[in-house]
Amino acid sequence: MIPPAIVLILLTATACAALAHVLLGRAWRQIPIFWVAAVVGCLIVYGLGLRFPLTLPTPAGVPLLESVLMAWVLLIFVSRLRV
Repeated sequence: MIPPAIVLILLTATACAALAHVLLGRAWRQIPIFWVAAVVGCLIVYGLGLRFPLTLPTPAGVPLLESVLMAWVLLIFVSRLRV
């Protein structure tokens, strides 16, 4: 059985990568690169336990706001690379 945190991280990363490709993408080959960047961003936040000093809900122990923000930081960085 897959832990709920992993499912939530993958769903969040997939949604971020899809939206980033719609907004910033130029070619089909960028989709897997965007997805990997979003997953890495979400995993960095979850693995290091980065959290804002706010009392926000963390379903399955995943800080969603922080994960989305880190994913977008990496997605913007990756979108600027020549791929």
